[in-house]
Amino acid sequence: MDAVDALLSQSVLKPGFQKNYKVPVNEKSSKIIKRIKKKEEAKTKGKGWFNLPATKLTDNIRHDLDLIRMRSALDTKRFYKKNETEAYPKYFQVGTVVDSPLECKSGRLTNKERKRTMVDELLADAEFKQTTKKRYKNILMANPKLASKIRKENRKMNKLKKKRK
Repeated sequence: MDAVDALLSQSVLKPGFQKNYKVPVNEKSSKIIKRIKKKEEAKTKGKGWFNLPATKLTDNIRHDLDLIRMRSALDTKRFYKKNETEAYPKYFQVGTVVDSPLECKSGRLTNKERKRTMVDELLADAEFKQTTKKRYKNILMANPKLASKIRKENRKMNKLKKKRK
C-alpha cells in the first residue's frame, strides 16, 4: 500500500483536481468568430491577388488618384475611358517607374526634376502651366459674367490672406 501511496503522491490526479484545472470556455460565439475572420480577410484582396493589402488613403495619394481620374482634362487630344465609380479604390499599390540604364540619358528625368507626387510633377511642368493658363483665359473670354465673379472672389481671398498675416 505504501508503494501505491508514494506513486499517487507524485500524480497530478489528487483529490479536488477538477477545481485546479479547468478547460477554458470559448466566450465568443461562432457568429462573432466569423465576423472577426471577415474583417481580417477584408484587409487583403485575397490569394488570387497575392494578398494585396488595402492601402491607407493619405492626402497625397488621394490627390494623385484624383489626377488620374481627371486625366482626360489634362490631355484633351487623347481619349480615356470614363471611370465607372466615383469612390476611391480600396486595394491598390503605388510605385515608382525606374528608368532603364539602356535608355539614353537625355530621355530620363534628373533628380531635380523628380518630384514626390504626380501633382507636384504637373505643377513643376512649364508646358502644363502654359496650357492651363490658355484654357483659363479662353473660358473667361467666352463668359464675361463668370470672369467678373472670379475677380470678385479673388479680391475677397486676397483680403482674407492679408488679414491672416
